[in-house]
Amino acid sequence: MAYAYANQPQNRAAAIAGVAAIHAGLGALLIYGLATGSFAPPESPKLSAGQIAIEPPPPEPTPEPQPTTASEPSSRAIVAPTPPISLPSSPPGVDTSDIILPPAPPVPVPLPNVAPTVAPPPPPPSPTPSFDPVAARPSNSPGSWVTQADYRQAWISREYTGTVGFRLSVGASGRVENCSVTRSSGVSELDQATCQLITRRARFDPAKNGQGRAVAGTYSSAVRWQLPD
Repeated sequence: MAYAYANQPQNRAAAIAGVAAIHAGLGALLIYGLATGSFAPPESPKLSAGQIAIEPPPPEPTPEPQPTTASEPSSRAIVAPTPPISLPSSPPGVDTSDIILPPAPPVPVPLPNVAPTVAPPPPPPSPTPSFDPVAARPSNSPGSWVTQADYRQAWISREYTGTVGFRLSVGASGRVENCSVTRSSGVSELDQATCQLITRRARFDPAKNGQGRAVAGTYSSAVRWQLPD
């Protein structure tokens, strides 16, 4: 009967609850005791600071001068050994046979040029002129270029006279293109009047070259200024 009672489920649960309550009570006592207990921390010694006297190092010892000893020259002469010289017992052989050199190649001799030399053609002859050059010639009377009627009254009263030499440049058209005084009369009015009158009145047959064409030419002469009677 006792075995059957112990194995019932109700009795087993009650036993487990009792064991748990016991463990809980032990744990609470342990935690409470640890929480309420106080532990005194160990005391640490206090540190005190101070200066420690240090002795200075001893001075370095002064080195003593060492006596110098002069080495005496040796009385024995220094003799270097003579290197051995090895001479051959027999002299080398020398070939004394004659050496025959090959003959030098012949020097080429330049041959004369057999090609015929062609002379350059002669220059063409200068064309022979078919006409003789002709100088410019007056086509009207030179006496009509300057007359006594060209004398001004002032020149007559001042008695201007003299001979004026002139040179004309005649164009291919036969007209006077330029007049220059080659000999002065000593009166500038007469010199200027001479070139002005001749340039306006003179007419020429133009000069011609060797081909008969009219070209520019020149004409030179003089005019004598004389007071009218």
